[in-house]
Amino acid sequence: MSETTIEDAAGGRRPVRHLDPDRVRRSPGASRVRETDYVADRLIVRGTLPEDLRRRVVPEAAALGAGGQGAVVALDDWAGEGEPTSWLDGVRRIATEMGYRVVYDGTLGDLAGDEVDDETFGYALRLVPLRDDDVEVDVWQVLERIVGELGALDERDDADEGDRPTPRVGLDHVLRAQRHRSTPLPFVPVARPRSTPLPFGAIDEYGVAGSGGLTPVGYLGAPPRRSLADGPTPWHAADGTRRPVVAVVDTGVGSHGWFGDYDPHDPQDSAVVVRTATLDGRPVGTFPVPRHATADADFGGLSVDPLTGPLDPVAGHGTFMAGVVHQVCPDAVLMAVRAFGGSGDIPEWEVLHTLWRLLRFHRRGVAGDPGYHQVDVVVLAMGYYHEQPEDYGYDGPLRRVLRALRRAGVVVVLASGNDGTTRPMFPAAWAPHLQQDPDALRPVDPDQLSDRHPPLLVAGAANPDGTTAIFSNDGPWVTCIRPGAAVLSTMPTTLDGPETPEASVAERLRPGTRATVDPDDFTGGFATWSGTSFSAPYLAGEVAAARLRTGARGAVGVDGAWDAVTRTVALDRAGGDGA
Repeated sequence: MSETTIEDAAGGRRPVRHLDPDRVRRSPGASRVRETDYVADRLIVRGTLPEDLRRRVVPEAAALGAGGQGAVVALDDWAGEGEPTSWLDGVRRIATEMGYRVVYDGTLGDLAGDEVDDETFGYALRLVPLRDDDVEVDVWQVLERIVGELGALDERDDADEGDRPTPRVGLDHVLRAQRHRSTPLPFVPVARPRSTPLPFGAIDEYGVAGSGGLTPVGYLGAPPRRSLADGPTPWHAADGTRRPVVAVVDTGVGSHGWFGDYDPHDPQDSAVVVRTATLDGRPVGTFPVPRHATADADFGGLSVDPLTGPLDPVAGHGTFMAGVVHQVCPDAVLMAVRAFGGSGDIPEWEVLHTLWRLLRFHRRGVAGDPGYHQVDVVVLAMGYYHEQPEDYGYDGPLRRVLRALRRAGVVVVLASGNDGTTRPMFPAAWAPHLQQDPDALRPVDPDQLSDRHPPLLVAGAANPDGTTAIFSNDGPWVTCIRPGAAVLSTMPTTLDGPETPEASVAERLRPGTRATVDPDDFTGGFATWSGTSFSAPYLAGEVAAARLRTGARGAVGVDGAWDAVTRTVALDRAGGDGA
């Protein structure tokens, strides 16, 4: 198990470990362990923080960090009473025996304000070595003992309302928006079985310029044309029509002629992009603005190797996604939600905070609170592979906040992943399993669909000729295939990496320079790129266009969301419990 670090919203760096199945000792009777990456010192617990503990740590945490996020409060002298806290006492006992103390590391959602929703509520525990002797923390070893000794797996999801099930605890997985550093093909690291017959070259070809790789191009067309004239704010057209809102939860949206100028330290909205959405005075997305503007993924794109480059693995990623949505649905307003930076890595805990805040922003918008607006579609191009999806962690806080968004009338669109594998990749693999009939989609199990919320939608990638891209993950949980290979879209006009043209000479007959194409100069504003990261915003744009039509017909909330889904992917709603 190797260790690296990852940036978190508190401004520090957290240790990350890679779980190698060949080096893990499996407990008797447990399912086999598979590869994943996780924050090495944090566990995520599903369930409500015990009330007596909450009364103690919440005021202290609120004083230390915004909403408790990034706050750490030691639990050394706390002793709980009753069944719910006895589990936490057991966790502390196990951690102490293994050389750690347990620290409260924050609660999902803000600690004061709107209602607390048990579906998305949870908290985090951090492990800190008892001795300062350079001990490397590894929560996986602690988690194995918790599961084995405390029965931390709660299988009683259908328990009576009065029951108090054991909290479920799991790793803080690292979600990724890119495959690996050796190619600019974005989204999800390689997790392919060693015996695969598919040669890596077939996938990596998409990372080569001219074969779908990230390449500057010249765009000769006109900007997408809106059918509704711009109004006094981005949220409404001149005639008062509410524009469909697509929240792009990614790296942000940079400067471009379609989207207006972007300054990381003074972001401004345009007629198309909202960069300044806040919840209680703080940005909805939790990823901090870098101190140096050049480190911003959609401005300078140099955070991983700031001195010499190359550009970050997903520099310009959010801007590219925004351009895809805008081309498919020009009348939509794009809400830029900063969730991660140019490395493309994000802890699950930070994803949870961002989505929780986005849900609350939406709910306040539906309620008509000033400064807040309804969100129609959320698009995510990130994911992780679970180490033991059959055993635990399957219905944790991430799945539940996505369900809560959909119950609030928001359509959630996800990318399927770029490893050319059928291994379930989360959160996409939580989508309902479908039969791909010629004329319609049909659920394998109708109970996976629900009248109470629209389903998760997952997009795989198509080549320009309509064939499925060889890198596109697939399985019954993939809803549809949309353009995702060698796609043309927008890049920040401030993005110019350190590479240089192969040849560059002074012009002889006119002012200027004569040169070959600079491979990482995107100041022209357009590029081609490949990945299911771009199939997802294409599908999101289609849903937004359908939502605009359903809104004109008066359909609102879950009914309107379901109507847009049916119009987009020909999937009829059903009366089951839903996935």
